[in-house]
Amino acid sequence: MNPVARRELQERFRTLRSPLLVSVWVLAASVLTFLAYLYARGAAESRLDGVGATGLGSVFASSSMGSFILHTVLLGLLVAAVFVVPGQAAVTIVGERERQTLPLLQVSQLSASRIIVGKLVSALSFILLLLVVVAPLLVIPVLLGGVTVGDVVAGIGMVAAASVTIGAISMWISARAKSMQGAVLGSYVVAVFFVFGSLALILAEVLLLAPSDLGPTRYAQGIPRDGGREIYASWINPVVGLVDASDDVLQFGGEVVTSPYTPFRQILVKRQGFAGSSVDHLYDPFGGVTVSTFEPADFRGIPAQVATTFTPRHVDPIRGAVWWRTLIFQAAITALAVWRAARLVHVPRARLFRRRPEEVADAA
Repeated sequence: MNPVARRELQERFRTLRSPLLVSVWVLAASVLTFLAYLYARGAAESRLDGVGATGLGSVFASSSMGSFILHTVLLGLLVAAVFVVPGQAAVTIVGERERQTLPLLQVSQLSASRIIVGKLVSALSFILLLLVVVAPLLVIPVLLGGVTVGDVVAGIGMVAAASVTIGAISMWISARAKSMQGAVLGSYVVAVFFVFGSLALILAEVLLLAPSDLGPTRYAQGIPRDGGREIYASWINPVVGLVDASDDVLQFGGEVVTSPYTPFRQILVKRQGFAGSSVDHLYDPFGGVTVSTFEPADFRGIPAQVATTFTPRHVDPIRGAVWWRTLIFQAAITALAVWRAARLVHVPRARLFRRRPEEVADAA
């Protein structure tokens, strides 16, 4: 294991502060999950009661509730990573410089890249631990239905990847900064722009740039669809990548509770040739779906029961997924940030290595 990471991890987890923070984090995540469940259940009951489908009960609504809970928790984890990781990574190098302990690392037998990687592992270990301890809570939406274990793993993986990228950028800023205050401020500005500023770039690309040839309009299962257009700014946004990895945006209908992913789905379906305004109603459980009714009558000819089934529509994509493009972009930015940070942490070119006793005797 990297000696820098091992030393700092031992120092971090020997104190009482770390288990207390982990406990508070688990409590906060549990409260968020419980509140999401209460909201989803209330919204589902109200929606089904309003259309006279109370007989379906929570059996039909549970899949939509599971999706809502998973999407809410994953977005909460990503926002938490944006605000936790910069504070952990931004003080690593500049803190050593202010304590005048950086020269001790520079004259050690460690290369600049090993110093940076060790600092990065130490800074990211805490947020990765926080992701691991809340993973059991995500079993709840899997049990409710509507999501799979693969969706959970993909969502956690995208949050972890975004955390690594934000941590590497913060490390680069820390190596360049002259003070801890400047490093922390700069890291938070870059992290906020990385997540939220890129959404503005997506909006600008959609609204300001004229679309290219979209091709002839055709109908996919009764839905008007053209050739679509690529939205390149969506590749750099971790939220869009998270939504694409942990949700099937091309499955319409059957959603009783409106997902927090809905605004970001519009970006993804626009790439696939659907206008956002034309698919809003398709996520509604009673719009854009197949409804079949069976009315068995009693001996008086009066219908005794109405059984309604909802079949969501799924259309095939015409463009590849965004999430793997997001991962490639984040990997490139992470490698660049680590390389630049290593260049800023200068180490002596000539290294002193311990000589074996027989070599010392021969030299004498």
